[in-house]
Parts: sequence; structure tokens; C-alpha cells
Amino acid sequence: MNYAHLSLVAVFVTVGLFSVASAQEDDASGFDFDTMDDITHCSDPQPNPTLIADPAFPAVEPPRCSFNHHGQIEVIGDGVEAVHYFAEADDVTWHFVTAGDPANPTIVFIHGLPDTWFTWHNQIAALSDEYYIVALDQMGYGQTEKSLNLDFSHPSMAQKMTAFLDEIGVDQFHMVGHDRGSVSGDYLLNELGMDARVLTYVRMQQSFNEPHGEPRPPHDVFGTARGVVLFRSSQTIAGSYTVEGGYVATEIPQEEYDRLEYEFAIEGTAEAVSQYFHTTNFDIEEDDRYDFLFKRMSMPVLILQGALDPGQRPEEYENSLDFLMNPNSQVVILETAAHFPQSELPDEVSDNIRSFIQANS
Repeated sequence: MNYAHLSLVAVFVTVGLFSVASAQEDDASGFDFDTMDDITHCSDPQPNPTLIADPAFPAVEPPRCSFNHHGQIEVIGDGVEAVHYFAEADDVTWHFVTAGDPANPTIVFIHGLPDTWFTWHNQIAALSDEYYIVALDQMGYGQTEKSLNLDFSHPSMAQKMTAFLDEIGVDQFHMVGHDRGSVSGDYLLNELGMDARVLTYVRMQQSFNEPHGEPRPPHDVFGTARGVVLFRSSQTIAGSYTVEGGYVATEIPQEEYDRLEYEFAIEGTAEAVSQYFHTTNFDIEEDDRYDFLFKRMSMPVLILQGALDPGQRPEEYENSLDFLMNPNSQVVILETAAHFPQSELPDEVSDNIRSFIQANS
């Protein structure tokens, strides 16, 4: 599919998606919510897909507006075959992509906001030579279930993600999270026995032992009708993935930008993602880390951060190792990356993941 013709021209938003600030009024936030565009879409499945001859998982009905087929092969990177699948677990139909040999150690990738599995396509291509890759769409994102009847609280999400991993036969694995995916990874560790199943944890672009700096993403707006309007607009990706927006330090390829926009604009995503922020915010998550989540991080943890992220500065992580039990944990700061290092410095991120896993295997 040619994603470029499906995306609208991005609207540049000063200081990015997170410039909404915590204020609720349009004149204070810098946005006119009444005039935002709406780029959401519901596409039919792609015609004439290339399907894997022997699917690794039984077929299930994909959620509405899914454009990939169960067992569809997508070639990424330098000829690496990734396979799209759907699986049902705990009342959720999940979309996920696999690559590599299932006999190899498993890496599970968990994306953040405003992303899908595709944010990891460079890492999937780079690491599938030695590892079996599972990259999922989180609940409400991409081609995973978006029903508003689901419970989007962190404990429920962690329970359902555990059920999904059990369903597809993933036992022990290395975990990589980015942004809200790191938050999901934190809470996943609180599931019974999960701290023993996760062998290493690469935790990217999320606050840890210090409060989130300014500018602070406005969770109080994200969880409202205005947040839905914002998530449905082209301004979400424009504010995240352009140098002008401040959250990438180098421009990403246009084809990648178009694909990211296309996937986040799938109908129902905005409404479902907003649900997460009905029950959480940075303060709640920080309290939970101190109360019980730090205690679950018994495995080696790599905190991998871009130095140029405007809201998460390197000094916030100077004492982070004091809160990690495993002596093999590390903090690595990528000096020329901002909030999306997996897109800005794909090779460097892949190398750091590989080196950390190898050093702790």
C-alpha cells in the first residue's frame, strides 16, 4: 500500500504535541480545537497480500478497520520478513508482528504514544538475525482492539497483556519499551511471576525516579473530548515527529512519517487512547513506582534516553541506578537524540539493545 497518498499535509504546531499545556482554554493552550482537521480512516484489508505458507498461530477475525491480514508478510529493512498476526486473549484481539527464528531468545517490543509496532521496524530488521521478535500494538492502538468497553487502567492492561503473551507462547523474554510503552512495561512487571519471566528490560524515554520535567504532556487534556480531537488530527504526528516540533533532533524519512501517521489515524484509536488517561497521570505513576514497581525491577535494566528530549533531561536520571536492584543495570544517554531515538538513531538504539542483552545473557 502507498501510505503517502493517504496522509494529509502535516500542520506544524509550535513546540509539538505537548504544547497543549495543562490549561483547558484554547487561548491558553495555543490550539483552536474547533478548527482542527480529522484524518481518521477505516481501510479495507490490503488486496492480494503475500501470506506465509504455514502460519505460526491460528487465525482469528481482525478488529474493524484492520488493513493487514493474519499471516501477511511485510518486508522491512534489508529484506527481513516480518509477519502480521492477530490473536485473542482475555477479551482482546491483539495485532502483533513477528520476525526471526522462534528458537532464538525472544524480545518483546512495546511502543508508546503516538505509535504502533511500526515505530520499531528498524530494530526488528536489525535484531531478528539473533532474536525472535514480537512487536505488538498496545490496546487501543493500531490494529489491536479498540472497544471502549475495555478497562484501560494499568492493572487491567497488564493482566490482558500477560494473557496475550501466554496465548502466543512467550514465556521468558527480553522487554523493550518506549514512552507509554515503558509505563506499560513497568506495570507488566507487577503481574504474578512476570519479574522472573523478563530477563532484561530496556526502558526508553519515560520518567523514572524524578518527576517529569517541563514541558509536561497534558494528561488532563488527553483524557477529555479535546484530547480525542487532538489525537484525531494531523497535529499529533506533526508535533511529535518533526524537528520543528522539538521531539526529534533529525528529520525522519517521509515514508516513515506517512506510515506512522496512517497507523495512528486508524478509526477508533483517538477515543481508545484517551481512555488510558481517565485513570492515570504522571503523579500516579511516580507514586506507584515508589510504592511497588521499583521492587519488581529485579532484572538488569537499561535506561536509554535521548539527551535532547525537551521534557526529560539527562540530569533527571543521574541517581536512577540507586532505585534498581540489579548491579548490571545501566543508564545510557544518547547525546544527539530527542524523544524518539528508535527513529532518530536507529542503528545506535539497536546496538545498545543487542549489547545490553548479550552482556546479561
